[in-house]
Amino acid sequence: MLLKLHLPHWFKRPSRATASITDDGAWQMLVPTGRVERPFYPPGAPADRPWCDLARDMDDALEAWRKNFLIRQIVRLTTAYVVGDGITLNARHPYATGWLRAFWNHRQNRLAMRLAPWCDELTRSGELFILLFPNPMDGMQYVRAVPARQIVAIETAPNDYESELAYLEHTDSPLPPGGDTPPFTRRWRSPLGAAPDEPCMLHFAINRPVGATRGESDLTPILPWAQRYAQWLKDRVRFNAIRTDMATAWIKVQDESAISRKRMEYAANPPTGGNIFITGPGEEISFPAANIAAGDASPDGLALRLAIAAGANVPLHYLGEGASATRATAAEMGDPTRRHYRMRQLEFASFLCDMATTAWQRRSALLRTRTVEPDITAETPDISREDNQALAQSAHTIVQAFALMKQNGWIDDRTAITLAFKFAGEVLPEERIQAILQGAPR
Repeated sequence: MLLKLHLPHWFKRPSRATASITDDGAWQMLVPTGRVERPFYPPGAPADRPWCDLARDMDDALEAWRKNFLIRQIVRLTTAYVVGDGITLNARHPYATGWLRAFWNHRQNRLAMRLAPWCDELTRSGELFILLFPNPMDGMQYVRAVPARQIVAIETAPNDYESELAYLEHTDSPLPPGGDTPPFTRRWRSPLGAAPDEPCMLHFAINRPVGATRGESDLTPILPWAQRYAQWLKDRVRFNAIRTDMATAWIKVQDESAISRKRMEYAANPPTGGNIFITGPGEEISFPAANIAAGDASPDGLALRLAIAAGANVPLHYLGEGASATRATAAEMGDPTRRHYRMRQLEFASFLCDMATTAWQRRSALLRTRTVEPDITAETPDISREDNQALAQSAHTIVQAFALMKQNGWIDDRTAITLAFKFAGEVLPEERIQAILQGAPR
């Protein structure tokens, strides 16, 4: 049975917290004594986690992205492959084409420059919350993004958690409460309940389990291991520094009578980082390294890097470590990663199409114009250039085979067109195939 979200009428304002490292290797937040770090909100769907747990994971992911180079590289790789040279939107309806171009390039939007930060946020938090602010004069929609960490609760329909009605955003100042809205929160309506002349919020999520309204970050499973690797690397650097500082200076002097004089000289100006032993006769200075019988730690570091790479679904050579893979092995290991990036690219492009379609529909409702379906599609960059070469070769071969089959009467034109574009990597809709057949020369 699906439950409606009931919100408390008040909560304590969260205090500023400090980050610390715990024994399990995760980024944790220490709360000042006597204060409540985060308010409690009931989940909005059966499989949703409490907001305090989600907020902690988002805090950890952002902190790791800022300070851990492996996490920064993993997020950067996802954005590089998903966004690439840029994603463009097209509308098949002729009237919507000009509006979509104006919406995309408007100086208040500049959506081409927002794609990379949005993709970073989607990877770190697992969610995107986009606000659409309407202009009552021309119906233009202005786009702004709200950090997922600020959204503390989602209101859903009583019997359908997939129908999201409103979102509560945490604020730094107590706003006048209205209805069930507690202080320090701002309530944004979804397109299902927002009037055409008021702002609305869109919600897009990835890694969302069935029965949940909130998404999950790609980084959550690997954050403890990334922290352990960073700590291991610090320990290795610290170990080498300690070993150097523990080096001992051995001095031999030529004359027994000079021992006391040497002691006085080195006592006044001792060499840095070590003890001094004076023996004679003869004079010789050496700095042997301290031997603390430590084993080779490189397998430990490799195991940690493999755990991080496996959790991020990237091979090690994507993280700059190419010594452990040949060219053939790297090519085989890269295919699952490219498929993962392609799936994420399709999800991200679908989010952009939904956002643009909603903006168009709200513009039509605000100006009271005839509502038409804009049929917005996205053009995405190629994940791999090698894939294009393979598709081109397969398309060339299959078209020649289809031409021979058509001459022998084995297949018709519709089948040949459908299969040829399938081998070329494009699946055409039925109306497009029909248009090609009507325009084909007889």
